[in-house]
Amino acid sequence: MKSERLPNRSKQKSKLPTMLKDTSAGIDGEKVMKFSHIITVSLCVFLLSSCNRVGTFNVVNPPDIIVHVNKNKAEITTPGSSKCKVQNQGKNGCVAFDHGETGLMTFKRTGPPSWSFTTLEICKLKTNGDKDCKLNIWERFEFAVTDSQGSKILIPDINGRVDLKPLSASLDEFILLDQNTVAQEYYYSVEVCPASGECAWADPPIENKGKN
Repeated sequence: MKSERLPNRSKQKSKLPTMLKDTSAGIDGEKVMKFSHIITVSLCVFLLSSCNRVGTFNVVNPPDIIVHVNKNKAEITTPGSSKCKVQNQGKNGCVAFDHGETGLMTFKRTGPPSWSFTTLEICKLKTNGDKDCKLNIWERFEFAVTDSQGSKILIPDINGRVDLKPLSASLDEFILLDQNTVAQEYYYSVEVCPASGECAWADPPIENKGKN
């Protein structure tokens, strides 16, 4: 997965969300607006930037990403999107966002109730096929994670990891916001752990085509 263009920092400041416009079927509008409001406040406070120039954009809510646990292994059962590149369409959980789209993805765990989400990792794919999980501050702000109540907002650290445990000690659902500001392909890995014993990972791709 390659980056088609580098982030323009001045543009990114002007594209932080103030309102998410719901144009997809089945999405919970109240959840989107609450999530949007928290994201906006958090980002504006952090960046100390003006929100007056920020516009609206369309939210795309793909099918829920189902992470199923069976026999101590984690597997994503949601089929890959037909919008993904041909080489990725056979990979369960692959999602793709077109120009001007903002992704709002819901992850749900199924299987034994003693398992829960613990970590999300987001990595870029370099042109040689290697993963690069080192994210700069602008790449980190491409993504934000919360629970269904919007109780906390989490972003990836410099190593692309999000510790999900602050959301809940027994988390079986979370929401990932993908701003899709620049064209870039990512792999996200999600970790699930039992109450005791070894954890398991699953890692499908994300294809971002950028805002323009």
